[in-house]
Order: sequence, then structure tokens, then C-alpha cells
Amino acid sequence: MSDVDHKAEALLAELKPTSPSAAPGQNFLPPQTRRDIPGEYGSTPAWRAGEGPPTLFVHGWDDTHRVWRRFAQDFLQNTRPVLVMDLPGHGASKAEHCTPVTAGVAVAEVCAAEGPIDTIIAHSFGCDAGVRAIAAGASPDYLILIAPPLLDWTDYQRLKGHHDAVIARALALHCQRTGSDMGRTDFRTALADYKGKVLLVGSDADESSPLALIRDLAHSLPGARLVEDSALSHRDIALDPRILSEITAFLGY
Repeated sequence: MSDVDHKAEALLAELKPTSPSAAPGQNFLPPQTRRDIPGEYGSTPAWRAGEGPPTLFVHGWDDTHRVWRRFAQDFLQNTRPVLVMDLPGHGASKAEHCTPVTAGVAVAEVCAAEGPIDTIIAHSFGCDAGVRAIAAGASPDYLILIAPPLLDWTDYQRLKGHHDAVIARALALHCQRTGSDMGRTDFRTALADYKGKVLLVGSDADESSPLALIRDLAHSLPGARLVEDSALSHRDIALDPRILSEITAFLGY
């Protein structure tokens, strides 16, 4: 194995989610609320509580539905139905791989099975999945994207110091093994026909999701609103009570 191949394999290892499994007793909602949604790439674990069209929460890379404990608990305490899920390869999912394609399909399948969906609230990689689901036909009334990943995957790897030859080889191997590329989703194009209301949330302290790119996306989407923060990190922005209050105000709660 060449040095490039060896480094490419190491880079590919980072594309396998390492989120902890969602064993019984660790899930946010009780076992009786779980349903497994069958789909093209296997079943997707989801948990639903409350009556009426729910808010679907979609977590990011290397996370699980439990990241939404604070937000979803607030919704439930205020009698707003919630639906949480684990993306492929994460938490309770038994899928081997997670790619933008498989994640987007899983969210679309959950929306179709559990619809109508009132709102999708997504974080990080989950924003990509949510936007792909909408492009595939999901139609929530509201879409909230927290720290959306607007850099290309290759750009992320360059920021980490990986060489272009290693990145290119890793991409080729990934496509060969999963049948899917890691190309950046064009959020503006994917949302071109979306008729619902959009809220984008970003932080100037989040290097993974540059606020300047989130601002540009907000300006390119007619009627989209933007909430900015100056200090919250990439994950903390999906846990912060002020961000939660901004979201509930946007939803009219």
C-alpha cells in the first residue's frame, strides 16, 4: 500500500460515524414511542411523542437524537409534538455507511411515513440531509437550519491539513465502496421550489460553518431569516437556550 493509500484509508476511517449507540434507557423518549421506518438503505429508528403534525429534529455527524434533549423537551413541555430520529450509521441505526445521499433519503422516508411534518429543525450535517429531503419532496411548513455545512468536504479536509492527492484518493475509494460521492449540496438550488419559511442560525465562533457563508445563503433565499451569534461553538449552538427562544419566536410560539 502506497503512502497516499495509507493516508487515504486513515481519512476514510473518519467517515465512519463514531456516535455512541442508543441502547435502551439512553434514548430521549421511552421505548414505546419508537418506530422503525423501512427504507431504501435499511430501517431508520425514530421516536415520536405528542398529537398532531410534529417537529422533526435531525442531528449532525457523530451525534444522535439525544443532542436535541433540551430543545425537544421544551417542545413537549409546551404540548408541541416532536419526532426525533437517528441518521444512518448513528445511534440506534444498524446501517453500515452514512453519506449525504443515504442521510437525505432517510429523512425523506421518515417525513413520508410520519407526515404531515410541521417543521424540520436540523443541525450541521443534518441540515444537508434535511435540505435533500425537501428537494426529494418533503414539505414541512418551516425549515430551521442550525450551523449548516456550506463548505465542500474537500475544503474541510484541506483546513485539517490533508494533501489534495490524499483527499482525491479517499474520495475515489469512498465512492467505490458506497456508490456515493461527498460533493457539496447546493442548498439554494435544493430549496428553489420550497414554499415554507426558512430560518438560518450561525455563529461567528464556528469555524466549521462560516457565518459569512450562512449570511450569503440567507440573502439568496427569498424571505429567509437569520439568527447570528458571536460566541457559541459548532455543537453548543444546537443546545443554547437563547437559540431555542429565537426558534420558538420564529415559529410563533
